[in-house]
Amino acid sequence: MVKGLNRILQGFKNYYSLSSIGQKWLGKIDWYVLERLNLFWNKKRNVRKKHGRIKDLMKKITYTLVKVGS
Repeated sequence: MVKGLNRILQGFKNYYSLSSIGQKWLGKIDWYVLERLNLFWNKKRNVRKKHGRIKDLMKKITYTLVKVGS
């Protein structure tokens, strides 16, 4: 799943990094992707708090997910 997501995020990064306005939104896209992955992970693992354990997820995907806003 992360492999397919990385291809899409890399395309966003290549397209939107050309404009100055795009740079502003790349960080927000990073946070949105992380938040949605956290919701998916918690639902799959039956975690009570929907937005909990984001630090655990960040540790798991630090080296695998493409960072768009850098």
